[in-house]
Amino acid sequence: MTMTINPSDLQALKENYVEHIIDGMDMNDLICMCRDLMYDAYKDYTWDEVTEEIKDLYDEETLIGLLPE
Repeated sequence: MTMTINPSDLQALKENYVEHIIDGMDMNDLICMCRDLMYDAYKDYTWDEVTEEIKDLYDEETLIGLLPE
């Protein structure tokens, strides 16, 4: 038996699955997942790209506060 799935049903299944996963997480799990996703998103950024984004989204003072010593 072959089941034909339309794109909207697949999207709905994915959304329902994501909601199910999130509903089963506590705050620490959510923070860990968020941190992992964000680290992954920034892993290929150059120094200039990261510093420019920080200045664009926040300000120079925030950038200075985040610089390693």
